[in-house]
Amino acid sequence: MDFIGQKAVVERFMEQYKSGMTSHAYVLSGPPGIGKKTLAREMARTLLCGEEPARAPCGRCRGCKSFAAGSNPGFFEIVPKTRNILIEQIRELIDHIMVRPAQGRKVYLIQEADRMTTQAQNCLLKTLEEPPPYAVIIMSANSFESLLITIRSRVVHLRLGRYSDEEMRQILKRHGKSSADMDAAIAFSEGNPARALAIMGNPEFLKTRELVFAHMLGENGPDPADCELNLHLSGNKDALPDCLDILESAYRDVMMILCGKSGNLINSDKRDKLMEYARRSSMQRVIAVIREVNAIRSHLKRYMNHQLAVDLVTLVPHD
Repeated sequence: MDFIGQKAVVERFMEQYKSGMTSHAYVLSGPPGIGKKTLAREMARTLLCGEEPARAPCGRCRGCKSFAAGSNPGFFEIVPKTRNILIEQIRELIDHIMVRPAQGRKVYLIQEADRMTTQAQNCLLKTLEEPPPYAVIIMSANSFESLLITIRSRVVHLRLGRYSDEEMRQILKRHGKSSADMDAAIAFSEGNPARALAIMGNPEFLKTRELVFAHMLGENGPDPADCELNLHLSGNKDALPDCLDILESAYRDVMMILCGKSGNLINSDKRDKLMEYARRSSMQRVIAVIREVNAIRSHLKRYMNHQLAVDLVTLVPHD
């Protein structure tokens, strides 16, 4: 299977598939952007491959080629039509699933299954209780616990976790991203590919991050970096929320260093500078700054004046 990362999840599925013990239903859960849809489609491609399990997916057979072209008759996908997946959509799936294929399997992907209405989930339940032997239902969900217990008890749950830095690097390269600025995107993405891709596609975020760290890590007293950050945020209203997130993550990292837990920093590419900052800071001061940042964020939601918030972030001493 051509999928980067999630080794334990992929191995579990492939072991079941190769041994002929494929489940009738799977739920892939994890935060938005973690790769649930990509992995679900790769699982479907594997199940619909005409080659023997040890070679699937081959990419060359009729099943693989038609899947790549979006025309495989054995693949059926459901996405939310409105805010929810409605019972009518599940009834359509059930009508389709009852028709036996001429050969091979039928695979159904329900995206964002935790957005199924209660009625839709109950409608799906009977099919999960008495599944046809030729069908596999794959669901993705941000929150597995949001599904009804009767659904959860009848599926194999595969939980996707954060990716390693090296896996993130491979994913970004696969999407055509260069190594320039890759470290910053990986560091701030917290192992989430979609977030890393969004960061790399947003030069303003990377500029904001560098200015925030110049502001935070500068020497005590008046610092030109403070003025530069102030000017940047004053003229770019959308950058202020990013600035607050970056500041909070940086001070969180300092707090982790002060607790002796420096192995899992969000801003790992700034480790040395954060270690130096931690040596001249204190837990009490770091907690106070995090509270200041959260207070500014809270006031912004109550329509605090933008320039006042910028001045509080950049001109009030934080050290």
